[in-house]
This record gives sequence, C-alpha cells and structure tokens, in this order.
Amino acid sequence: MIVATQELLLYSVVISCLILSLVSFFKGDNKKVSIPFAVMSFSTAFWALTTFYEEEAIDFSYKLILVKFDFTLAVLISYFFYSFSNNFTNIHKKIFVRWFINILTPIILILSPFSSLIISNINEKLNNEISIIFGFLYPLYLLVLIINFSMGIYYLVIDYVKSTGLRKLQLKYITIGLAITSIITITTNLILPSIFELSSFVPRIGIYSIIIFLAASVISITKHELFNIKVIATEIFVGVLLVVILGRAITSINLSDIIFEVTLLALTGFFGYFLIRSVRDEVSRREEVEKLAGEKIEALNQLEQRTKNLSTLQKISDIVLNESEMRTMTQKILDEIPKQLDGCVGAFLSIVKGKNLAAYSFSQNPVSQKIFSLVGEDLSKYSDPITPKYNLLHDAIIEKNPRDSDSLADFISPPISKPVAKTLQTILNAKHIEALPLYAGGEAFGVLMFVFTEDKDQVHLKNFEISRAIAGDMSLAIQRAQAFQKLKDANEYLAQLDKMKDEFISMASHELNTPLAAIEGYLSMILDEGMGKVDDKSREYLNRAYASSKRLADLILDLLNVSRIEQGRLKMRFAQANIYDMAESVVHELQIKADAKKLALKIDADKAKLPLIWCDPDRIREVFVNLTGNAIKFTEKGSITISIKQDGEKLICSVADTGRGIALEDQKKLFQKFSQVKREVDEHQGTGLGLYISKNFVELHNGTLSVKSAEGKGATFTFELPILKEAPKQVSGAMLEQSVTSPTIQVGDKPESALPNIQSETISKGEVTTAKVV
Repeated sequence: MIVATQELLLYSVVISCLILSLVSFFKGDNKKVSIPFAVMSFSTAFWALTTFYEEEAIDFSYKLILVKFDFTLAVLISYFFYSFSNNFTNIHKKIFVRWFINILTPIILILSPFSSLIISNINEKLNNEISIIFGFLYPLYLLVLIINFSMGIYYLVIDYVKSTGLRKLQLKYITIGLAITSIITITTNLILPSIFELSSFVPRIGIYSIIIFLAASVISITKHELFNIKVIATEIFVGVLLVVILGRAITSINLSDIIFEVTLLALTGFFGYFLIRSVRDEVSRREEVEKLAGEKIEALNQLEQRTKNLSTLQKISDIVLNESEMRTMTQKILDEIPKQLDGCVGAFLSIVKGKNLAAYSFSQNPVSQKIFSLVGEDLSKYSDPITPKYNLLHDAIIEKNPRDSDSLADFISPPISKPVAKTLQTILNAKHIEALPLYAGGEAFGVLMFVFTEDKDQVHLKNFEISRAIAGDMSLAIQRAQAFQKLKDANEYLAQLDKMKDEFISMASHELNTPLAAIEGYLSMILDEGMGKVDDKSREYLNRAYASSKRLADLILDLLNVSRIEQGRLKMRFAQANIYDMAESVVHELQIKADAKKLALKIDADKAKLPLIWCDPDRIREVFVNLTGNAIKFTEKGSITISIKQDGEKLICSVADTGRGIALEDQKKLFQKFSQVKREVDEHQGTGLGLYISKNFVELHNGTLSVKSAEGKGATFTFELPILKEAPKQVSGAMLEQSVTSPTIQVGDKPESALPNIQSETISKGEVTTAKVV
C-alpha cells in the first residue's frame, strides 16, 4: 500500500514536471529563459524516476547505471537552474565563476555516467539497500553542484531585492521554492547518504521536495502570470476534449455512433479553434493595456524624476544667484546636495591652485565632527602637486573624465592614510564614490566628489544625470564667484585710487587757493586805482588777467567742493531765508551776461506767497547760479525763466531756457562728475562739475534735482526742497555748523564767493556735527 502511494506521488510529480516543461518550452516568450527552465523541469522528472527506481532495481549492474544517471541528472538540473537564473535576472557578473561553471559542468556530465571517477561502485546491503563508493573526483562534482545551485539562488535573490511590482511577486515564490527544493535535495540525496549512510527512504525525501518547487511555480503561473495560464488552460481543455471524443469514435461499433462522434469531433475542433483564438485575442488586448499602463507608469516616474531634478537645480541656482562670496556659496551647494540626491551622504570639493589640487570643503552632516577629528578642520593642508596615478581625484583632473570606485581610499589616499580612509568610509556608510571634473574654457579647475550609500547600479539609475548637471552648475558658480572676487578686488583698488585722487585734489586746491586769492586781490586793487592811475591799454590787460584768475578761482572752488562732498567734510550753515531773494540776486548778477546775448532773464514767482524756509542760503544760491549760468551759456536766442512755487510741504524751483536742448542719451550722464555734453561745435567748455555739485547740494537738503529736455526744444532743470519749520540738528554727509536763528538772512546783490579773498580759508566757528537730517 505504501509503495503504491509512493508510486502515485512519484508519477504525479513526474507528470507535473513534464507538463511544466512543455508549457515553458512552447509558451515562453524569452527562449533564453524558457528553454533552460524547460530542460530543468524535464531533467527533474527523469531524475525523480531514476532516484525512485534505483532502490527497486534487482539487477546489480542496472542499479549502478541508475545511480550514475541519478548523479548526472542532478548536475544537469543544477546547470540549467543556474542558466535559467542568469538569463531571467540578466545579471552578468562574476566572470570567473561563469568560466568555472561552463568549463567544469560539461566535464562532470561526461565523466559521471561513463567513468568511475565520480561514482566508483556500489555495495548492496540488506533489505535491498545500497551504499555508494565515490571516486576521487566526487569532491569536485559536489563543488560544481553546490556552485551551480548557489549562483542560481544568488542571482534570483539579487534580482528580487532590486525588482518591484509583478516581477518581484514572480521572483518571490519561484526563488523560495527553488531554494528550499535545492537545499533539501542536496542534503538528502548527497550529503546525508555519503556521510551517515542512511536508509533508502532519505533520498526519496528529495523527490517529494520537488512538490515545493512545483507549488511555487504554480503560484507564480496562476497568480502572478509567469506564463500565460489562461491560453494554456483553454488549449489543454480543448485538447483533452478532442482526445476523449477521438477515443470514443475509435472504440464505437455502430456506424451511427461513429458518425455522431466524428461530427462531434469536427464541431469541437471548429468551436475549440475559435475559443482558443478569442482567448488569445483577449489576452493580447490585456497585455497591450498592461504594456500601455506600464509605459504610462514609466513615463510618470521619469516625469517625477525630471521634476525633482529641475527642483534640485533650481535650488542650487537660487544659491548661486543669492550668494557671491565663493566659500559661502560652495558650502551651501555642498550642504544641499545630500538633501536632494537619493542615497548621497555628502559631497567633497577640491580646487586647482597653481599646479596643486587642494581640498576646499565638504558637506556638513551629523558625522562632520567625527570626520574633522580624523582629518583635521584645516583642509587647506591637503594640497599636493597634480600627479598622474596619485589618486582618482588627480586622475579625473588630468584625464578630464569622471572616475568612480567603491573604495574611498582610491580618491583620498594619499594624502590621507588608507586605514583612516577606510574608517571614514565606514562612518559614512559609503558604497560607491564618483569624482566629476569641473571645467572652465576646456580646462579642469576642480573636482566634485559624490559619496553614495548605494551601489553603482542604483546610483546610475537614480543620480547619473542630476549629478553631472550639479557638477556643471558648480563649475559656473565657481567661475562666477571667482569673477566677482576679481571685480571686487579691482573695485576696491579703484576706490583706493579715487580716494587718493580726492585727497590730492583737496590738498592741491588748498595750496593753490592762497596765492591765487592774493593775485586776485592785488589785481582788484590795481583796477580800482588804489596804487595809481591805470591807462586804458593796461586796464584791458589787467581785466583779462582778473577774469582768468576769477575763472581759475571758481575751478578751484568747484574742486574743493567736490572733495569736501565726497569726503563728507562740506560745511553747511542753515538759516531762515526767502528763496525768492536768492533767485533775484542771481538775476542781478547774471543780467549783464544775458543782455550781452540779448536774452530775456526773468523770475516767475509771487514773493508774498512764498514761505520762509530753513536752508543753507549760500549752497542754494550756488545752485541757482549754476543752473542759470548754464542756461545763458547754451541759449542763443529767446529767454531764461526762473520759476518758484509751493506744492504742499515743498518748494519747486525750475530754470527753463529756449536753447538747443539736450539729447536723451546725454541726460543720463549730466549729473555725473566731470561729465559734459559732447557737441560738434561748442565754444562753451567747462569742468563738468557744476551740475554734479548742484545735485549734491540739493540732496544734502533732502531734495531732488532733475532735467526735462529734447533736442532743439530747450531744457528745464527742476529742484525740489522740503519746507523745514526749523533748522535740522543733523545732516548726513556734511558737517553742520551752528545755525543762524535770527535775524532772517537777506541775500545781497553780490554773493560772498564773488568778492576778492586775499586771506586763506579759516576754520568756521560753531559746533560741528555729522549725521542725517531729522
């Protein structure tokens, strides 16, 4: 009874293996996968038969043949299991192992059945049991068998870990089934009998363990579509039905029964054909839908990854735009990299300095202090001449190509010792490192190293494109920072030169002002005939000399004012004044020049409606002089009008002329120092300081100065002043002298600046303060 049950179980296993073999061979889409699986299943069926009947055989020589074929089929199964796993997972690693398997397995297959090198002989014991005498090559046989099974299981496990979705489910069951069956079979059929000489029932456990492999395969087929079960089931159903009807037709005796069975056979074949075809069409449509769904998911995943990459690059671009100092900017980028790249634990930047490659900075992370304790906080000491084969960082610079390795020591040893490098790799849990050179104008000027906690395949799958894009952004960022630093240094140098120039002008102006004042004073005394009568010819020459000295004095005054303004040493004295009186005194002073050119010079204002304001009368009057003098100078015919009006809490003063006007491109530089409007024919040459000084005088009163003009349509210069109810206590950019509170300043016809001055400048009295108008 027990034997009958074992035989029934045996044949169930054999038939199942044969069916699985046929299904795999005829229905497998990938022949590199389906053929090894079919051969493995087919060999398993015959291995089960030989293993079972080697115990039942009576003839001694026949029993020895069955044992040898039993061992031969075991190797054949292991080899095609390895081949199936290798092709199914598409993992082609460990070339040495592959050569070992592909060379030794055929040798074992030849030697096992036809020589005594592996199975030397067998001894028969009681109860028809046997003991196997192994040849001297049996250890090699056992090694090949174990390596084949081990590598096959290894490939399936690796692929299972990396896979997702349906493929992971397929691999889950078939890997577990094959692993358990292989372990049980090797243990019960090879290890235990050879070591402990156990009874014949133990090897048969290996036969029945195939049921585990079959169950796993059935689950993979039925639940997770390892093969197309729907089409297969339909074909088997139709085929069995046709065989049954055909058998009935053959065994029928009556003609009517034969005709009926043949007709039924034809109809079954006809409708069975269309049934199989419809099932195939349905499956094809479903596979197409699944394919489209898979492509959609893949496209969405790619879109998500690209969106993430763009977001990462945007964050790095924001850092580049918002930071200009190189160390701060690069540190922020390095700190951002691990946050944005999957599996990246940090990044390390080295910069080329001269002929050396110097460590610059690396990402700050929770283990930074441990790293500093090993390598020190001063990274600049790790600077070495760029040398071939020194380390992979140097190679990346020299070869201008990315370099990668699974060992951190390959990149930083030397200068850091290998034991320290290995400790750092353990701290960082680093599994893969890449170094990307940074370029500028085709030359590498640095290298960016990424440290990942995942293997190379995962890194390239997730971060291949983005890491290179980040390296490109880092290159541009460093170039920008270096250019900014050079520009900053140049600006500081120019500012220093400008300061030296201002100091020189101030000193020279002071030194020139004293003798020039004396010359102007003595010429004035001679012209007033204080030293005797002057004839007409001499007076003409003396007038020219006096006019020239006056122009030179004005130039020196302008230079002094510019120097004082830029150094914040301009002295201001506020007083209550009527701005109409200032304009009127300017008109009286410049009327002669206007009359000489037959120009109308007038004031458009109502003195009674204009309030008294607190200002520095001398500075505001000089603004009127500069604007009105320029209007007369550049107007050939027509008029010059000085307008003053109140607008709320401010006074609006303007000087309008009917002259040649100013082009728009020239207006942008009017108020710059030493700026002049270029003209083809222009006899009116000046220093280009008048408008610059006027603008600064107005702004020191918290006012504004602007121009509105068009070529050929005259020009209007307008300045606005706030109506202050009291003198300010502070003025930003100037030194404030004690204000005059009473009586109200009345501006005379001739300004103080126009009077001859034969004394050197004296320090004004009063308290001097600097700050902002309040």
